[in-house]
Amino acid sequence: MKKTIIYLVAAVLPLLLASCARKNTISGQYESLPGDSLLVEILNLYDMREPLTSEVIPAPDGKFSYTFRDSVARGVMIYLPDDTRGRKHGITSFIFVPGEYAKIAGTIDKPVIDGSAYFKDKKVYDDMCKEDLDKLEALGDEYRAAVGASDQAKADSLEEVFGKINDHIDEIAKEFVRTHPTSLYSATVISKTVGEDGKDALELLKLIPDNVKNGPLKTVIERTEESAQRAYKRAEASKKIQDNMTAPDFTLKNEKGEDFTLSSLYNKGKYIILDFWGEWCYWCKEGIPDMKQLYKDAKGKIEILSIDCRDTEEVWKKAIKDHELPWLHVYNPGDDKVDVSTTYAIKGYPTKIILNPDGTINKTFVGEDPEFYDYVKSLIKK
Repeated sequence: MKKTIIYLVAAVLPLLLASCARKNTISGQYESLPGDSLLVEILNLYDMREPLTSEVIPAPDGKFSYTFRDSVARGVMIYLPDDTRGRKHGITSFIFVPGEYAKIAGTIDKPVIDGSAYFKDKKVYDDMCKEDLDKLEALGDEYRAAVGASDQAKADSLEEVFGKINDHIDEIAKEFVRTHPTSLYSATVISKTVGEDGKDALELLKLIPDNVKNGPLKTVIERTEESAQRAYKRAEASKKIQDNMTAPDFTLKNEKGEDFTLSSLYNKGKYIILDFWGEWCYWCKEGIPDMKQLYKDAKGKIEILSIDCRDTEEVWKKAIKDHELPWLHVYNPGDDKVDVSTTYAIKGYPTKIILNPDGTINKTFVGEDPEFYDYVKSLIKK
């Protein structure tokens, strides 16, 4: 009996050691790699602009191996060292989870990723989406050609097709989560199902067991739930942000730290413009000269209340001074207690909501739209 046990241990031990050695590794061989080295970037999942670490690794004949050293899930990008994020030769990108391992084949711009259970499930999901993704790639070439030829009708029709294919991909994501609720990879797929109202994602989250919710992708699950909750609240709020409805009242701090209540502007004979903006928003800043001119031309007939979103208070106050904005300002904290952007179902920036003097909603404009200025001018002429 003792000999049998010794033989079993001797047989199993190499397998255990091999399994341990593979954990936290990313390895494989690219076909036709134009070079003998690779750049591996490790990124924060929620800030992909700057890598946390960058490392050039050898890749003779396209063969490479990299050891993942982070204790939490990270984004991974692999491309050639002299290529700007794969613009010329392409890029391999994915989310890596501690304790897993990835085996990569194919080309750097069209990789085939396999490996541990997490990556096997990723491959299943990728295969489910492949036909739709191939269609999108082909349509992308058509779309660019249509835009280049100034064929707006063709471009518009292709955008409709894009929408339908993306809707189908959303359905695939939902189906994957429903059929793979215990898969760690479902934690990443479920984030694709938030949609306009968050309902699907919130329902799917109920299927995910606690061991996955509290596993290495816990932060991803929590962020998805937060995003879905915001989408749900925004969708519910949008039912109350309709033309001719009374605008929801709110009280926020102005740049002097004083409370300012929206309804204090009602019934004073002026149209009220709620301007949802931020210093971080390019188009918000592009519209400032036109907003200043409108405020000057319509003096005494309109009041503008700019509601800063997503900036720090310091950046917001500095922006008011730097841009010399002469109208009213308040700061939206955007936290669990106060988030007026959710109350007003804001989906994009800038958003300008015109209120009648009595506080009812007249019309909403999303984006920096020239029609907004013409519309306000027509209102004050009446």
